[in-house]
Amino acid sequence: MTRILLRNAVANVLQMVIGALLLFVLYRYISTTLGVDKLGVWSVVLAAASASRLADLGLSAGVTRFVARDLAQAQPQMAVRVLETAYASLAMFVALVLALAYPLVRRLLMYLFHAEYLTQALAILPLAMVSLWLTIVGAVAQSGLDGCQRMASRAVLVVLGQALMVLLAFSLVPKWGLTGLAWAQIGQGLFLLVSGWFLLRRGFPGISLLPWRWHRSAFREMVGYGANVQVSNIFVLLFDPLTKALMAKYGGPAAAGYFEIANQVVLRARTLIVAANQAIVPGVAHMAEVTPTRLANLYQENIRILVLVAFPLHALMFAWSGLFSQLLLGVYQAQFVQFLQLCALAWFVNIFTSPAYFVNMGTGSVGLNTLSHGVMGVLNLSLGVGLGVLYGAAGVAWGFVFALITGSLLLVIVFQSRLGVSWQAMMRMEHLPLAIVCLMIANFGLVGPDWMPMGLSQLAQWLVTLLFPLLALVLVLWLHPMRMVLWQRLIELRAGTQGP
Repeated sequence: MTRILLRNAVANVLQMVIGALLLFVLYRYISTTLGVDKLGVWSVVLAAASASRLADLGLSAGVTRFVARDLAQAQPQMAVRVLETAYASLAMFVALVLALAYPLVRRLLMYLFHAEYLTQALAILPLAMVSLWLTIVGAVAQSGLDGCQRMASRAVLVVLGQALMVLLAFSLVPKWGLTGLAWAQIGQGLFLLVSGWFLLRRGFPGISLLPWRWHRSAFREMVGYGANVQVSNIFVLLFDPLTKALMAKYGGPAAAGYFEIANQVVLRARTLIVAANQAIVPGVAHMAEVTPTRLANLYQENIRILVLVAFPLHALMFAWSGLFSQLLLGVYQAQFVQFLQLCALAWFVNIFTSPAYFVNMGTGSVGLNTLSHGVMGVLNLSLGVGLGVLYGAAGVAWGFVFALITGSLLLVIVFQSRLGVSWQAMMRMEHLPLAIVCLMIANFGLVGPDWMPMGLSQLAQWLVTLLFPLLALVLVLWLHPMRMVLWQRLIELRAGTQGP
């Protein structure tokens, strides 16, 4: 089981690394070709359309768990029923909800944008709806691959879809602008939908070519599990999509564009860690059936490794915030740098919820996840509006930070109390040197671009900003006791992949 979890984790991380590079290439191209304000319009339209994800009914979240459970119980025919039922249900219901939601989303966009921005937003809205339908339905196959421990196959599929979107964008955007970008996303969604299903059929020969069969018992079980997940999704709509809408309202399309890029930089870096943790969901579902007493040990070891990765990663995002601005926008943009640092702070705290979050997903105890999302959503709505009126885009960003940190701390505190894990067991002295060095590195980003001597060239400044934090982190990580533990895990993974 350990080898499978490690193999899945590596597959997820590689997918996220390549996906992040492709996304940043796309963002750089869009921001320099069309402008950051157009990128802001695109992100807000997609966020507004994502309200229709409520039509998911929580089914896609349940596919991974139920497929993993049925395979652990040697009932592959039950897993087939889960997959076909989820596919057929979502294909029909999501299409209906999107049609009903269209006029409401259109009215919302008319409230957020004006003049040419409104014209562009309304032009790409129907395409965004089609893209969303393809994405939601296509996610069933990806969740099914996760459930049967074939995350490497899913990772290859997703990366190919992202590469296809970048190529299509480079071909279509010069002529069609934002509309070309929307068509590129439709091409990606269609590829994932069709290819994902055929890839899944290789592992489940009993699945029909067209998933039209529907099973009431499987549907009821998944909806029962997905009820809490779906409530959580409602609160998620009060978070990321709402933040983008408030940015557009109180800061304008350009502020929404800067926040979208900054938040995605942090999220893509964060997903390198989350992807590895997500690999434990099918393993936890299996462990909950066979050896539930091991969950506490799994959680503590996960947190111990997480500290070793999360501290350096977020410190570097602080230190390199100015460099990210130069790479993605072509200039040092103060508002973008501020958004990037605020997002790095908020998501740094949130990253420590991922082990608890995915253990809850694997065991089916998702009520606590829902409570956490609820706190985040309500606080983000109230603070975002209040601070947005007073301080504009910066106020919206600070409301986002406070809401994310508060909801995250609530999840960790309650989860550890339920699992019987003390804070003393989690706070190890071995992490203190790493924490001190990371605070020093983060200070590079806080002091801005003017701290270096005037005589240094731009190339020299880049080298100092890049190399000094890396050298300091390499030294402290080399001396950290967990280095040998991770090295041993990699050796085990290599031995597992080369074994019979």
